[in-house]
Amino acid sequence: MGQFFAGIMGILSSLLILFLFAWVARALLDARQLTWRRLLLAALAGLSVGGLAAALLVLDELGDIARPDAAAFNLVAIPFTIIGTMGAVVVLELLFSRAPQKRKRPRFALFRLVRRGGGIARRAMEISRIAARHGLSPLIGLRRGSGTAHAPEELARRARLALEEAGGIFIKLGQLLATRPDLVPPAVQEELARLHSSAAPLEREEVEATIAAELGRPLSEVFSEFDWDPLGSASIAQAHAARRRDGRPVVVKVRRPGLMEVVERDLAITRWLARMVTRRTEWGRTFDAEALAQEFSDTLMGELDFRTEARNLTEVAEASASHSLVHVPRVHDDLTTDGLLVMERLDGIPLSQLPADAPIDPRSLADALCRSQVEAMIHGERFHGDPHPGNVLVLDDGRLGLIDLGISGRLDSFERAAVFQMLVALHLEQPTLLYESMVSIGAVDPAMHDPDRIERAFAQFMAANLSGSGLPSAEALVDLVRLTAELGLRLPRSTVTMFRALATLTGTLEHLVPNYPVVEVVADLGGLELRRRMTPGSAKEYLQQEWAELGPILTRLPRHLDRIATMAEHGRLVGRVRLFSEAEDRHFFQRMVNQALLTLLSIGAGVVSVMLLQVEEDLTFAEFAGVGLYEVLGWVGLFIAVTLLLRVLLAVLRTESEMRRR
Repeated sequence: MGQFFAGIMGILSSLLILFLFAWVARALLDARQLTWRRLLLAALAGLSVGGLAAALLVLDELGDIARPDAAAFNLVAIPFTIIGTMGAVVVLELLFSRAPQKRKRPRFALFRLVRRGGGIARRAMEISRIAARHGLSPLIGLRRGSGTAHAPEELARRARLALEEAGGIFIKLGQLLATRPDLVPPAVQEELARLHSSAAPLEREEVEATIAAELGRPLSEVFSEFDWDPLGSASIAQAHAARRRDGRPVVVKVRRPGLMEVVERDLAITRWLARMVTRRTEWGRTFDAEALAQEFSDTLMGELDFRTEARNLTEVAEASASHSLVHVPRVHDDLTTDGLLVMERLDGIPLSQLPADAPIDPRSLADALCRSQVEAMIHGERFHGDPHPGNVLVLDDGRLGLIDLGISGRLDSFERAAVFQMLVALHLEQPTLLYESMVSIGAVDPAMHDPDRIERAFAQFMAANLSGSGLPSAEALVDLVRLTAELGLRLPRSTVTMFRALATLTGTLEHLVPNYPVVEVVADLGGLELRRRMTPGSAKEYLQQEWAELGPILTRLPRHLDRIATMAEHGRLVGRVRLFSEAEDRHFFQRMVNQALLTLLSIGAGVVSVMLLQVEEDLTFAEFAGVGLYEVLGWVGLFIAVTLLLRVLLAVLRTESEMRRR
């Protein structure tokens, strides 16, 4: 029994020593992904390699395995065990290498992850079957090949039917795509606009429990009246009419309970489909489907937080405050949470349902609506991104009310400057200036795009849409956005939203005043900068301001040219180029030099070690089976050489793996 326990303790101590060595080897090799379990696995692999190598080299016959020479066996096994352990560390590091995660999930959530993964898999299979049933599998990369050719109208119809059958956020995806003329052609855009996000109404008990949970108190303590018949029921939220205790009428928008888990599941499937589309289809690579899926995910998550919509309502109300005929419902901030939105209830009818004999002043209302939105665009304030006739109410008091601000936009200073430059280029019919505006807004990468091809396309657009009128129509501006997408250019989302909002606004104003001059209002409200650039009478003012900026530079230019000419005449004009000026380039070069030096050191150490092992010597260690000093130094050198070589190998293979993941 004592021998048994002694044997067990010997094995455990050997494993402990090997584990500690594996831990040291991980540090020496710069392995980053190995946990203690994987290190133990590497130690066991090294022990197996060492034992097998010793058995093959020391034992003459298979029957000697029961009575080996312990000293000789261990002497041969140790170096092979060390090399085997280090090799296992390298292999396991590559097998378990992974991209850095932004967020660590708690370990206790394993069951929830498994359950969520099963739900995602079932939902993904359901979506795949729906796509196959409507003949869309090849289009989205679920099946190789182009499939049966269909007209764009037929493909749009199939896509709409598939999205409606999939339900959930996929209907919302179609609705958002319908607002992106830079991504889908007009036929598809028109078809997707027919999508309706309807859902079965929530039960009264669900609504009451959700509101009480959001407010932290019973519904009856907040509202004196509550209409349980919903004003509308969509896949994301449900709206009800109510009245506060102080008598103010409100609309209560309630997010559906349990929605976040469903949305996260469907968004995971959307991102998976986007990755597949990007890898397997040409259009996915052209439009960068993965980036679009992430943009859609960010947009939807923003819509799910009703505080974002409340902030948009407040900002649009502030931007329209100077226009008395335009009203935006006020948000009740004290009752609004991320899952509950309470806002002022407006009494009126949608503009799309307005009777022809309604007692209103259509021109005044059209001017107020157009100017409020265009001024917001020009001044960098928030504007309504989808002002179609159903989202504009004619109130009982004769004003216009703006509702449903799920889509809105705001231009930053760079975008406003670029939009001004675009309008100037269109007015002057200068395709080169229009190209420069695209460069300034970040839509063009000169390393990827052909400037001549883009300018020719812009020139053809101007010839087809301007015809001497000065500025294109709002619909033509949307066509310009679509042209940029066909050329591979990516305008900022807010700029696309602005152009589409102008086109939608044009159609809405047609309900009030036929042939309303939206583009002329844009030019009129462009401010001093736009008028200065477009009006010939302001040329003097323009030259004065430009001279104030360029004058000091131009006055110094002759002296600089004279100095350069003098230096060239006397042969003292030299040029200096800074290599590796970028930090990323310096890091790459330094890494390559380090790997080359480590490779040379490993080769040199290996050669010297082999030479030491061949030296005959008289100085030996009797305690270690007559091993000599030079032999010890040779084995130590070989260990160092193998360590350096494996470190370089791991760095090279890790770089290749990271490049493939990109």
